[in-house]
Amino acid sequence: MISLFSVSFISSLLATLFLIKTKRFHHKLSYDNDLSGTQKFHTLPVPRIGGFALVVGLICGGYYFASRSSYSLHLHFMYWAGIAAIPVFLGGLVEDLSKNVSARHRLLLAFLSASIAFNELDPGPKSIGWTWFDSNILVLPGISLAITLIVIGGVAHATNIIDGFNGLLIGFSIMSLVIFGNVCFQVGDLTLLSTIVIFAGTLMGLFFFNFPKGYIFTGDGGAYLIGFLLALISLLILKRNPEVSPWFPLLVMIYPVFETMFSIYRKKFLRKISPGVPDGIHFHMLIYKRIVPRFGAFARKHPNPLTSLIIWGFSLISLVPAFFWWRETWVMILVVIVFCVAYVVFYFWIVRFGRFRGK
Repeated sequence: MISLFSVSFISSLLATLFLIKTKRFHHKLSYDNDLSGTQKFHTLPVPRIGGFALVVGLICGGYYFASRSSYSLHLHFMYWAGIAAIPVFLGGLVEDLSKNVSARHRLLLAFLSASIAFNELDPGPKSIGWTWFDSNILVLPGISLAITLIVIGGVAHATNIIDGFNGLLIGFSIMSLVIFGNVCFQVGDLTLLSTIVIFAGTLMGLFFFNFPKGYIFTGDGGAYLIGFLLALISLLILKRNPEVSPWFPLLVMIYPVFETMFSIYRKKFLRKISPGVPDGIHFHMLIYKRIVPRFGAFARKHPNPLTSLIIWGFSLISLVPAFFWWRETWVMILVVIVFCVAYVVFYFWIVRFGRFRGK
């Protein structure tokens, strides 16, 4: 496992360094030059093609694993996980380079990736922990596929939404992989554990240049790829290991998932605008604008990475219980509720706090 991590990490690190050092050759396509958007919080143009480095790390790690493994099921899984990821990654990458791929089309490509994964890897859930639903609805043709499409497509889109500050998405993803890896180690699922180690090493290579200084961004290609793989791994953990609570994947991914669901509700019902219209009042944006500056001069000088640190700390509300009580459905459900309530309370407290302070 150490060698798997090392190969993936070094490959991703070197690929990221190469992209940064050669930016003068690709900056016209790869730079995020528009700094005026409501969701832009960097002050200098930065390349947003970190997804390339992720692909390099994953391929090198996967190839290294394949060269030392004779177990066909391991190789089948990694091969088809890579094939399935191609549409969702390319959709995001073309958006990074052309700035002309709509969120709807990227979501449809995520559904295509989910369909390929469903056909070859069968990650569809057999149970959600509700006996009536499992016996009467989940057994119907197409329901498992529909759930797989919603979960993978939704998480891929959600991770792109939270990818707003230096290291935020990658740091959260690494924390999530630690939780997933712990469960796979406990249940002896070496196939998924090997995949998680490769994925974590790859993310660490890019993280080195993404936090605390944002020398390169994951971009939409990287963000959608990360979300796709996190969702696929979470579903397969549940499918392959029945002792894991059906609510475990949701608890681990509740931050990006609830952020997306709450944003849709907030825009459609509170602000009366289309959920697809970008705005500047997502949870992490409000923390950046209204909470971080209150921590003093150092925080005002480095607000971007400090925002990520606060979000990581907040996400521990769900991640810590998932690490210890991944078998206990009632704990999973309780913590999901606690997290959602805490999110909403904290969100509206920040809104009122900002109005009281005149910002």
